[in-house]
Amino acid sequence: MSLFKILKVAWRSRSSSFAADYRASAAGRELGLGSFTWRAGDGAAVQYRRGTSDIGLIYDILLKPGRKAEYWLPQSLAPRIILDIGANIGVASRYLAHHFPNSAVHSFEPVPENLKLLGANAACQPRIIVHPYALGPQTGQIALGSSDASGRNQGGYSAFAASTGNERITAPIRNVATALASAGIDAVDVIKIDTEGAEFSILGAIPEEIIGRAAWIYGELHSEAIARPSDFRVLDLLSRWFDIEVYKPMRKRNYFFDACRKDLCGGLRDFKRYR
Repeated sequence: MSLFKILKVAWRSRSSSFAADYRASAAGRELGLGSFTWRAGDGAAVQYRRGTSDIGLIYDILLKPGRKAEYWLPQSLAPRIILDIGANIGVASRYLAHHFPNSAVHSFEPVPENLKLLGANAACQPRIIVHPYALGPQTGQIALGSSDASGRNQGGYSAFAASTGNERITAPIRNVATALASAGIDAVDVIKIDTEGAEFSILGAIPEEIIGRAAWIYGELHSEAIARPSDFRVLDLLSRWFDIEVYKPMRKRNYFFDACRKDLCGGLRDFKRYR
């Protein structure tokens, strides 16, 4: 890793210790838990696992400026209800809660090790409501397997992982419509989703009167290490109500998308442009 990159990370994070962890993470070294103060944001601590993909998430979501931030949204949306589905350790939830101070962010995460850090990272922001379960078409228990043999992506558990040789856990899952109703949610403005291949099963289970009225849906679609990829089914489903923008480098199988409700896109002057 270049000295320039390390200096950029240190400057953006305003933390020499985070920059050191970023450098160590690139080398794949496991160093336990770390934290840094998000001085450019809400001013509170962000906890993470050293030597894992947590470091990259923090940099891409919290530390990249403006439109370069992974979950940037047009300020003109002014969402009131945001769903963070696949909240991991809560980095995107913190970002969205900070940038949209009139919103409530409902964070859904089933993996116990992620939940520990999600709870810690959400504690500073009372508008983040943590829901400790997965979402899907049914209620019960779901088996999740790690699709990353390296161990760097500790939050990346999937019900659709192609490999069955890695660690597997069982987690609670709730029907989407039932979960939203029990939380008193009958309308959603923004949905962020990153669920390691379960995107279609979740979005397809959201009642049409809710998903069709959302202003913006975005996140990551997965086909790498997924036994039954459904990324194109997601795009087909959303095309009923949304204009869609996709950023997919040729050699990457996982990729990002933005879906803006068709009647809104023409009026958004600060529409997202991919990097």
